[in-house]
Amino acid sequence: MNDEQLSMLVVRFGIYYGTVDEKLRVRFNSDGVFYYLGEKPVVQWMDLADFLPEVVGIENEILRIIGGEREEYSIQSVNRRVKDDVFFNIYFLRKYLGGRSCVVVIKDLTNELLYRQAVQQKKNEVELLQQILMEKNAALDVTNRKVVESRDELSRLNRSLEIKVQERTHQLEESTMLAQRLFHQTVNALMLALEKRDPYTVGHQQRVSELACAIAREMGLDEFVVEGILVAGNLHDIGKIYVPSEFLTKPGELSEEEFSVMKAHPKIGFDILSGIEFPWPVAAIVLQHHERLDGSGYPYGLTEKEILLEAKILSVADVVEAMATMRPYRISPGLNLALEEIRRNRGIGYDSTIVDICVNLFTARGFKWNHLESHLRQ
Repeated sequence: MNDEQLSMLVVRFGIYYGTVDEKLRVRFNSDGVFYYLGEKPVVQWMDLADFLPEVVGIENEILRIIGGEREEYSIQSVNRRVKDDVFFNIYFLRKYLGGRSCVVVIKDLTNELLYRQAVQQKKNEVELLQQILMEKNAALDVTNRKVVESRDELSRLNRSLEIKVQERTHQLEESTMLAQRLFHQTVNALMLALEKRDPYTVGHQQRVSELACAIAREMGLDEFVVEGILVAGNLHDIGKIYVPSEFLTKPGELSEEEFSVMKAHPKIGFDILSGIEFPWPVAAIVLQHHERLDGSGYPYGLTEKEILLEAKILSVADVVEAMATMRPYRISPGLNLALEEIRRNRGIGYDSTIVDICVNLFTARGFKWNHLESHLRQ
């Protein structure tokens, strides 16, 4: 390896070297050291202390190396501010091939020290994070113990709550069943009271209710609504309890005065039922079951938008049942004429959809009444 290759190698690794004579003058083998330390290049000998003021105070040690009394001497981690901070070591080494001089070597430590500082900083950060993690883990252990204790307590509370919920659910089921029994008993009592005066009216109400519920189900109404129609259908003529029995069974047409009394039965039924807290608008349905879309019905002459859907269904079922079944005081016109009647008044007095469904129930679905079927006349 020649001197040029050696110079390139040492500069590549941040090593600069020169010679110091017995007069403590120095000359470097390359200009790289000057650029490294921010000085102007000097080709001749120059005073060592001028270029490296760090040697002040150790001159005798350098002279001892030059004189062969000492092998080496070093100054560690010198710091200078050039453009940025640079760090380096200075080494003075004995020459073995004669001459009254020694070798001075400057080793650049900047990157190494910065790397070490970065590593130490990372190490400190890691140690800090480890400490924080240990503290967090300790706190987490405490929290976990509290969570376990809370979970156990919550389990005990849940078991206690489940028992109470089961007890309350059982009580509620019993209360609901009792309420349902009382409700049906109330409906049955009202029907029984009407039956005492007019046995046929009760059968009529049951058949109207049955047909109305079938129509409602074909329309896709909710079963809760259907149940409300069932109750309203079973009670829709309850107001006739105040109509004289001779009016109810009179053959032929009623007089105008008698018919006025008969027309009052929806309002009387409403008055009777409005004091009962049904979960459906039963009283209003009963009140409106003789109303017609065109306002020709009674008792108030309501029109299409003012009439409840349940009442519209009930009105169609009421007309069909009344015409299709026998009465003690007259012969039935028959089912076919009953269906013709509602078809003729489709969209006028009766809702078109309800009429179509009702007709389809008899003509295509084979609907038959379960109550007093012998009264049916084709």
